[in-house]
Amino acid sequence: MMSYPAIPHFVKAMGHRVVSYILNVTEAEGRLILMQKLGLSRIQRDTLNQYIELCRQLRVSAVDQGESEQSFFYRLPHVMQNGRHVFNVWRAQQGGELATRVNSSDPLTSAFCQLAGELYPLFLIKAGQRPHLFYRGAGYLTAAIEQFPVSKQVQKRMAADPALSRLFTTTGKEPQQTCGDYKDASGHRGVVSLASLPVSILVNSYDLMRIRGVVSPDTFVETVQEMLEMARSLADGEVAHIPMFVGFRNAALTNLAELDTKWGSVRRYTPGIAEYVLQAAGLMAKRRDNGFMLESGYAFAINFGDFLEDDDWPEDVLEAKNEQQTTELNIVLCMALCYLGEHKAFVAPEWVWRIDPFSLDNRRQDFGSVAETDDPVAISEADLVDIERWSMLVDDTDSSGIRLAMSRLYAAAKQPDTQDALVDVIIALRNIFAASEDIIPIKGALSRLVKQDVDVSMIDELAQDWRALLSGEFDAPPEIVSEKVYACVQLCLTCLHHFYLTAPELISRADRLSYLCQEQN
Repeated sequence: MMSYPAIPHFVKAMGHRVVSYILNVTEAEGRLILMQKLGLSRIQRDTLNQYIELCRQLRVSAVDQGESEQSFFYRLPHVMQNGRHVFNVWRAQQGGELATRVNSSDPLTSAFCQLAGELYPLFLIKAGQRPHLFYRGAGYLTAAIEQFPVSKQVQKRMAADPALSRLFTTTGKEPQQTCGDYKDASGHRGVVSLASLPVSILVNSYDLMRIRGVVSPDTFVETVQEMLEMARSLADGEVAHIPMFVGFRNAALTNLAELDTKWGSVRRYTPGIAEYVLQAAGLMAKRRDNGFMLESGYAFAINFGDFLEDDDWPEDVLEAKNEQQTTELNIVLCMALCYLGEHKAFVAPEWVWRIDPFSLDNRRQDFGSVAETDDPVAISEADLVDIERWSMLVDDTDSSGIRLAMSRLYAAAKQPDTQDALVDVIIALRNIFAASEDIIPIKGALSRLVKQDVDVSMIDELAQDWRALLSGEFDAPPEIVSEKVYACVQLCLTCLHHFYLTAPELISRADRLSYLCQEQN
């Protein structure tokens, strides 16, 4: 076992992934090396020493030139040897291979994947707590790409590609001057050029790989191919289903890492996901058991060139946002019905992130979600049958008649101690029974639907509360309001539980209240 070189703290802070890559060892071994707890061969020790000295020299040089200490990160991409980045040279010396061998007859795909393999180690450098924001920044990868000989092939083949070439409505002498504008259905506009397109595809591919969870050179190259084909489809004027991720709080997978559902793939929160979506990385220890993420598709298209100002979008693109919201509400409803009475808090969405090939903007959107509970739903393998059953019931039933109820229940759960929340839950109950004129008839329908002893006096109390709210005479303290809201939420969910199980055909019938009252008589 060779003795260790001294490893400065700032080098350790750059992370274990880049060390693992350079020395051609596993990530677990890379962590041990940074802790100086793993034996090194002579060549590994020499390479580690070279890496440390390179980082130290670049850092000192940056300070000597009046730059910040962190600016040396921008210098690392420029350390080349014979057309290759030094990190790849060192990896090859350790017997490691690059993920650049792609079995593709398509020249653009082959060149793009070779470029991806060359650039891969530059993504592994941990520059701060949120390195993805660093390498998305201007200049870091753009300048690095230009140094690789294969980058010229990529640009040349993009310019000749039957699909991608349509994006470049302006031709110039420099790669950044060959460009074009585009717009998506949300109104977001952007510019794409021969210089920027490889960067955006590579960065978005790496982020997509990270958030999915499996990080490796081969997976990166595969994801680059996926993103490249997506870009080609969009440039061809087609609708592409770009990856969409929705994070949910107040539930977590316990003995499962991933779950395939009819909505998409559900995964546990991981440190990789936390870096992208949590406000502080330190929250990961808490959120590991309180949150999961859904991956599904989102219908997406762009207009460019002569059609840049055209607002005639395909139907599935126009409906994509509604489809997303329907899926979110279906999951909220499914979880509420599956765990009825077991948990007080709603399982609810807290963020959504859509990744397209062209944009380097952070397109993540945070929701005003329900409060985070200390007692989240623990989803285990034993629950899968019930979850699947409820997902089928919810998705296979025409639930359009009670969509207002679901959105109001969700809104009430965000601030349950307010008068607005009480208004929301009363409206939700009335919507569930289509009680547009009076709430009192719900008592008879409730007895008929639930078919067991129920406290129908709550309906009378809610009717009084409704009149007091409308007249401005309601003055109950927040803690009483919260109790009323929670009781009404549970009543609404109990009613929905019985509707879906025993009378799904009534859910969207406008006369469901009168029908149930007649049956009761």
